[in-house]
Amino acid sequence: MKSIKLLIIPLFLLVAYPVVAFGYEVGDTDTFFVDGSYSSNESDSVAGEVILTSQRTVLYIESSFWNEKSEEEKEEIKEMLGDVVGEFDRKIYPDVTYAFGTEQYLGVDGSSKITLFFHQTKSGVNGYTRNVDAYEKAVAPTSNERKMIYMSTDFGWTKETLAHELVHLITLNKKDLRYGTKEDTWLNEARAEYAVTMLGYNDGDDSYLDSRIDSFIERPHTSLTNWDNSNYNYGVVNAFVHYLVDHYGIRILSNSLDSKKVGVESIEEVLRNSGYKETFADVFTNWAIASYINDCSAGSKYCFKNEKLSKVFLVPFSNFLPFSGDNTLYTGQTLSNYSAHWQRYTGGKDTLTIKFSNPSSKIVNVPYIIKKTSGENVVKFIPLNGNQEGEIIISGVGSTVGYVTVIPVLADSDMGQESSFYSLTAQTFIRENNNGDVDIELPFEIDKPLNQMNKEELLMVIIRLIIHLLMQGKLVI
Repeated sequence: MKSIKLLIIPLFLLVAYPVVAFGYEVGDTDTFFVDGSYSSNESDSVAGEVILTSQRTVLYIESSFWNEKSEEEKEEIKEMLGDVVGEFDRKIYPDVTYAFGTEQYLGVDGSSKITLFFHQTKSGVNGYTRNVDAYEKAVAPTSNERKMIYMSTDFGWTKETLAHELVHLITLNKKDLRYGTKEDTWLNEARAEYAVTMLGYNDGDDSYLDSRIDSFIERPHTSLTNWDNSNYNYGVVNAFVHYLVDHYGIRILSNSLDSKKVGVESIEEVLRNSGYKETFADVFTNWAIASYINDCSAGSKYCFKNEKLSKVFLVPFSNFLPFSGDNTLYTGQTLSNYSAHWQRYTGGKDTLTIKFSNPSSKIVNVPYIIKKTSGENVVKFIPLNGNQEGEIIISGVGSTVGYVTVIPVLADSDMGQESSFYSLTAQTFIRENNNGDVDIELPFEIDKPLNQMNKEELLMVIIRLIIHLLMQGKLVI
């Protein structure tokens, strides 16, 4: 789904709606303003014809598309769309409005029905709404002056898209028209995406949600709030909103929709009013941990409860430390606001020291997970001083500790869309035996001491060791 086009208009500019409602009938034609960036031919206006009406909808279809169809094809489309609007009337509209509230009762045209306009769109555009349609042409010249949802004639994810776009109409009513404020795009999309799950449309295989989570797994470090309308934005927002509802209930979405605040601030307000001690940054950090370990036994907030996300285990950046000698590994990266990085450290022996530094002194949480050789996940946090610096020392590496994963999280409501640089320095120190030789324990027997082997023999030992670590899950390539 593509994000809606927004227009903030002072409430005092609104004028009275017509008293008499339009009656729309099959065969009626009209020309509508559309979003040219979504239209297949980039046209800003498209002619349409009414082919169906229902209790809650008037369904138009693009005239040029419709006129090219045979009578048999038209009947098939009518039957398919008849089932869709029937589902909308019986299930989608009642359930979504019960959860989130209603859209405008009457459009500018005086009708309580929602116009569904199916027109030819660009690939990947399943549907959208335009806020300007809520206003008279005197205020918004490109308004279609009615409650309106635009749908694709590709007919992809039709029920899911209708549910999604209905939430946008509700948000328009509750935020823009009621309070004169614009909802943050990420939260507007989060509510709309969750409506699909709420209706049960994500229960089957190869669902709408499955495709979104695939995008999340592909690029999990995408910012939650810095929105550029990509599949990766939708991936992250789906993973987060499902975690949010898993642990705090759907009321956190509906109550924040009733707030005069928007975005992160509205969620913070609902958390406080509901008696939770966590801040939004805490919730976001716990979500970042859950996205990696997804393990309720490590902590009740460190997992997803939705079955569709039960197999989410993000693959981290992999950092390898040699098994012998003293080693230092430096990593420096830039972190977008409301995003996380997952940095795994494997290899090394005995003692591992990790130092974190955030020179910009932005608000960063730095949880880390110790993966025990027993399989247990232990979640801890690097304590940071006033300069956003901290250090941890972990013993037992290579014996009781398999690997360590550090998760820098940036969640600062004052930063907007800024980014922040951080660095991690990992160091290992290997104890030497009394002879001054490095004491290395291998998980298998070798024919002679390492210091007596030639290059080919040492290479075979290294290959055997890498294979062993891969099979034990202690090394990720």
